[in-house]
Amino acid sequence: MEQNNNNTRRVISLLVDNSNGVLARISSLFCRRGFNIDSLTVSATNDPKVSR
Repeated sequence: MEQNNNNTRRVISLLVDNSNGVLARISSLFCRRGFNIDSLTVSATNDPKVSR
């Protein structure tokens, strides 16, 4: 019997407003849809109003 092992990993890069609560809203969006998140990273961009 062949077992379908779907352990596909994806990397998603987003540009978001640099404001309070954005990371929590993004992570809860994926959590509500049943995705497992291995790690989250936020970094600055050249524009201080935007985070990556």
